Amino acid sequence: MAPMNIDRTLKRFRSGAFTADYPVLIFSALILLIAVLFYNRLHQPLFFIVADCIALITLITVIMREKHGRNTFNYWLHSWLPVILLSLFYVQSTVFDNLIFRKTFDPLLQNWEKSLFGNMDYFNNIPGNHLLIDELFHFFYFSYYLILFVPGLILYSKRPQTFHKMVYVLTLMMLAHFAFFIIFPGDGPLANHDKIFTDGILFIPLMKFIYNVGGEQGGGAFPSTHVAAAVLISMYTISEFRQRALFILIFTVGIIIATVYCSYHYLIDALAGIVTGILFYFSGKYLTAKGFLPDISESSPLR
Repeated sequence: MAPMNIDRTLKRFRSGAFTADYPVLIFSALILLIAVLFYNRLHQPLFFIVADCIALITLITVIMREKHGRNTFNYWLHSWLPVILLSLFYVQSTVFDNLIFRKTFDPLLQNWEKSLFGNMDYFNNIPGNHLLIDELFHFFYFSYYLILFVPGLILYSKRPQTFHKMVYVLTLMMLAHFAFFIIFPGDGPLANHDKIFTDGILFIPLMKFIYNVGGEQGGGAFPSTHVAAAVLISMYTISEFRQRALFILIFTVGIIIATVYCSYHYLIDALAGIVTGILFYFSGKYLTAKGFLPDISESSPLR
């Protein structure tokens, strides 16, 4: 009787699972294991253990309840849950980034940047001295949170198959970045932000608030996930809505410049994010075409 119940449960799980669920389940289980094994060496390990357990339970629950009815709340939550959980995993990976190496690789990153671009001190007098420009680029940096969801909502409504492809590749890319942050920690120039941008009208205070609430402690600088995600999402969106390409590109370029201008990333972090965003986009298309990744075609079930 027990084997039959197990088979039935596994069949129901496979029937309900979306492609993006598998990397999330694997990553959350692994990072939960890290939190348990290195409990005494981590900051707030109990919080992350509880959060990871809640994430796993929630994801498994929506999988088991999935009926593939697009108009149901369970389907909507299930579709977006991998993206929502990325914020937890990002913070967790930056907290865990001193497990292997006690010091960050910022000196190495700065040397790489200087070797590639030379001395860029002549740009230092621009940020923090022009309030409207400062606000504009903090708006672009804030728009990262919009670009994570607004194009997705449009694709979810008008191009659901492309939406699921994008979420799957985005999830793989972001989790790969988070894993890399643990083995190659880098803080970036974040510590300089509040020294440079002392005043603000709206978006500078808003970004300070977001980072304070998120308990931002540095880490996760190289490559820039802000840039990588913006590039990847813009490429998927432009592929479906070419008439909106200019509008999307303005925001994408704005986000890329803002990561450096607002002192959240080194230039080399942003460039690496461009590379990884493009790489994962074309890798996802190539692997799907070769049959290594699930092909979600217009005629197939939304899985």
